[in-house]
Amino acid sequence: MTDAPATALTALRHALRRNGYRPVPISGAHMPIKAAGKRPLMRGWETVCATADDAEIERWLTKWPDCTNTGLLCGGIVGIDIDVPLPEPAAAIERLARDTLGDTPLKRVGRAPKLLLVMRADQPFDKIQTPELLLPDGMALRVEILATGQQFVAFGIHPDTRADYHWPDRSPLEVAAADLPVVTAEQCAAFVAQAEHALRALGTRTRAEIKGAERAGRKAAGLPAATAGVAPDRDLIASALAHVPNDDLPYDEWIKVGFALHAGLGPEGRDLWEDWSGQSSKNDPTTTAEKWPSFATGRSIGVGTLFWTAKQNGWERPKSERKRNPRPNPYEGMKRDWAPSGRPTIRITAGDLPRVVGEGEMAMINARLPLYQRGSMVVRPAASAITIADGRKVTAPRLITVTRHHIAEAMTVAANWERFDGRAMDWVNTDCPLRIADTYLARDGLWHLPVLTGIINSPTLRPDGSLLSQPGYDIATGLLFDPQGASFPTIPANPDRHQATAALGYLNRLIETFPFVSDADRSVALSAILTTAIRRSLPSAPLHGFTAPAAGSGKSLLVDIASQIVSGRPASVIAQGKTEEEMEKRLGAALIAGDPLISIDNCETGLGGELLCQALTQPMLKVRLLGKSINVEVPSSAAMFATGNNLTMVGDMTRRAIRCTLDAGVERPELREFDRDPLAMVSASRGDYVAAALTILRAFHLAGRPQQSTPLGSFAAWSGWVRDALIWLGEADPCATMDQIRGADPRLEALTTVIEQWHTHLGSTRVSVKEVIDVATEQQSSFHGRADFINPDFREALLAVAGDGGAISGRRLGKWLSANQGRIVNGMRLAADGQHAGIIRWRLWEQSTNPAEILPPPSNVRPFPHHAG
Repeated sequence: MTDAPATALTALRHALRRNGYRPVPISGAHMPIKAAGKRPLMRGWETVCATADDAEIERWLTKWPDCTNTGLLCGGIVGIDIDVPLPEPAAAIERLARDTLGDTPLKRVGRAPKLLLVMRADQPFDKIQTPELLLPDGMALRVEILATGQQFVAFGIHPDTRADYHWPDRSPLEVAAADLPVVTAEQCAAFVAQAEHALRALGTRTRAEIKGAERAGRKAAGLPAATAGVAPDRDLIASALAHVPNDDLPYDEWIKVGFALHAGLGPEGRDLWEDWSGQSSKNDPTTTAEKWPSFATGRSIGVGTLFWTAKQNGWERPKSERKRNPRPNPYEGMKRDWAPSGRPTIRITAGDLPRVVGEGEMAMINARLPLYQRGSMVVRPAASAITIADGRKVTAPRLITVTRHHIAEAMTVAANWERFDGRAMDWVNTDCPLRIADTYLARDGLWHLPVLTGIINSPTLRPDGSLLSQPGYDIATGLLFDPQGASFPTIPANPDRHQATAALGYLNRLIETFPFVSDADRSVALSAILTTAIRRSLPSAPLHGFTAPAAGSGKSLLVDIASQIVSGRPASVIAQGKTEEEMEKRLGAALIAGDPLISIDNCETGLGGELLCQALTQPMLKVRLLGKSINVEVPSSAAMFATGNNLTMVGDMTRRAIRCTLDAGVERPELREFDRDPLAMVSASRGDYVAAALTILRAFHLAGRPQQSTPLGSFAAWSGWVRDALIWLGEADPCATMDQIRGADPRLEALTTVIEQWHTHLGSTRVSVKEVIDVATEQQSSFHGRADFINPDFREALLAVAGDGGAISGRRLGKWLSANQGRIVNGMRLAADGQHAGIIRWRLWEQSTNPAEILPPPSNVRPFPHHAG
């Protein structure tokens, strides 16, 4: 009887061979993938792989039928293995690979966001890779070109996720090897060099560089070497090695012994490795010797691994050896008055707190530590995870509120602190006390740290129109320019209108496939890009809203385009929340973090709220720290966006927002196909789009910023620069969309309905709240004996603004009238008209401010049913 799984594997591998690939068995049901990858061909694996013909591969498939994972042998093909576990950097390296080497249709994912791209070699070449690079938190990143003598898993189960390897687009079963883009060894080497540069821009270093920096730091500080006196004795290692089994060890554990020997003895341990490993049936002496140089790469395996393995097999560390090598004191022999070069000494004395705190602050400033004051907080830049529109997490620079412990650490780094020891009768070294840090943080308003208004990731224009393009802290604006490894073209110093027009055309081509309803809607999208480019230099800017009748029309994509241009990543988003309080918490957290762009994504109810309105018009805000009953003052300089199907603004938001409407005119907009990907276009030429935006604004500034429209209230600077620049170049006025926003305001609609019904049924009569409700709820008996409302439309209008359980609440109606009095709608306004017997009276007035010019009562006004004078 035929075994079904084996038959399926055979069919899979024959299909791969027909497509020009060389499938090999990788793992069995009970073998770790990394171990099994070498186990079937332990002797001379790389040599055999490099020269294996179809008959040899067929023999492997027959000999190890239980190998359930199928790999592809490299040589004719190459695998670009992007071993980067961070989503945004991994995506950036993938884009770099496709731009540099070719847009391959084959992409394999095992444990996202790590990925592997498959291409074809013009002729076989050896493996090319970056060194293993470590982030400050210890996370390892690497990019490899898997080539001759190597393989990768194409189909099967990932050992960590226990899920299938998958091909998101097309697989080798659908794409022949001959159809893959061709690469050369030179191209791959150039790509790997660029990838290493990009990874190093994240702050990564090799293990050797980290250890070298530590050694240099200790040497500069006058400290003994960290390894002095603690290196294990060779005889000790040899005695432990004698207790480590050989043939009984799995291959991975067997190889770890080599790494541990190199970690403990360095090159001097080679003979121990060759003697020990040569006794194993796993390898021959020649291959064993060839493996030794690879152990220098480290793999974070220390000699302790060897000792632990030996102890599991009965070895005990000699007690005499422990006594011979006690743990050293790194400060032994140091003078008590030691202070590292360049650091001041601060002595803590009672009754001198102001001096001590002041000297601690100056030490931090002189040490150029990345600490800043922002509003009523001390902050520091840090890489944090943010959420973007599709729910993914990406890393982005944000501002972290500095705590007392961090200040204590920073002051200890910046200065040598001493306290007087009465027993020693001398000054001794100490750490900065937490009470010093607490006192410093309480000096709100007295700090001398640089004032930080925000972080930018691309060049911008200062409020005076000058160009800010030098990375680092800009004293004139308080902005910290961190390009994050990106390069930008030279921005024209004196662009004219002709250059500005060309730049505008460049931006228009980026968004021309979007289904804008009108020219003004397209102008709002352009304004979003220009506003985000210089938002840090504007005192205020309106919210840019994006709406459509159906999902999938491109609303969030337009926001991501603006964010990708300015920051190099998609926009961070927050949810609207079910209550205004929820949204205020999320908005406050984003403002404290200093996000350059905040997008309220997928709004389902009318957008408004006090904090949001204030964030759009006020340069400084008081917001509450999450989890604490503390309000802090922060600048409000983020570009604000909102998206939603049939997005509406309510209340004061109608004058604080412009809105772009998209309408694809189809039932399923998300199924449309386009000949371009705007985000990919921005990623490929981000610097050019930044230059285009700044060229437009710089040219308009040099032209004298000629006024093109009546300045928009609360946003005069934005209106006179961004809005007028677009009109100057022939675009529609983006503020023309505000009439539609106002007309769609549900609060305005409710007020309009009440005023119209009031005019119909009460005219200009002076009435109390109770009398208004009596008229609206007056009833009469019907023909069938059932009571009907005489003025049902008036009643419905009041229920909409003051309803409470199916009845009109007099308390709510009174509050609503107070909140809306004086607002003019269709030439009329409601306003209080004195009191009678302690009760406020209300009247409908004409637009004229003269109280005598009241409206004549309509002819159909009925007497009050319960009128009491």
